[in-house]
Amino acid sequence: MQSKLAELGGFFALDDTVDDATWTPLRALVEDGAVLDERVTFTQALLAEMAGADIDRRVAASTMSLGLFARLLAPQVAATVLGIDIPALDLDTTFWKPAAAGPWPIVVTGPVGVPDISAALTTVMRPLAEAIAAHYALSSTVLDGNIASAAFGAIAMINLVRPELADAATAVGRHLLDGPFVGKGTLSEGTTPSYVRCSCCLYYRIPGGGYCADCILGRS
Repeated sequence: MQSKLAELGGFFALDDTVDDATWTPLRALVEDGAVLDERVTFTQALLAEMAGADIDRRVAASTMSLGLFARLLAPQVAATVLGIDIPALDLDTTFWKPAAAGPWPIVVTGPVGVPDISAALTTVMRPLAEAIAAHYALSSTVLDGNIASAAFGAIAMINLVRPELADAATAVGRHLLDGPFVGKGTLSEGTTPSYVRCSCCLYYRIPGGGYCADCILGRS
């Protein structure tokens, strides 16, 4: 299971061992404002260095959430496409630790079973989004869009790395749009469909940031 996921790239790689005290359960990001704020401050500083300008804290929080959501959902999406079992996401049995760059290091120690993206959205992604919204005055429209964007970013990467899985990946995407992501975006027709979200993650407000590939503003 782990090797099949890792072959798709860093956002899909998964470990199942908490081997030292640097790992923190996801629940800390939901219940400890200081832990969440440290991650947003880190992202804000990184973006400010990249842009050579001050970065709005809301923009940093949204950008941080995108990276976190993508890291959590990518393995779940891939396991669904591949038809393999995977540990379930849970606030108490999913762990992360800081990294200077690249995807968040993630360990999932929960029971292994059939991936359930809808359950992950309810039990993990929703509480994370609510905590971020409460601390940084971000709307649910932005954060829900970020969650959907994370899932469809994973689908796009699977299509790129494993084109023979494109039909299966697209089918998962259409199922999500008919279910938990209804109204969050659209998926074009064709052999290589592209996703366009119905909201914006605010990344364009970073000097030189431009629009994300799935941004609705880029189509205006």
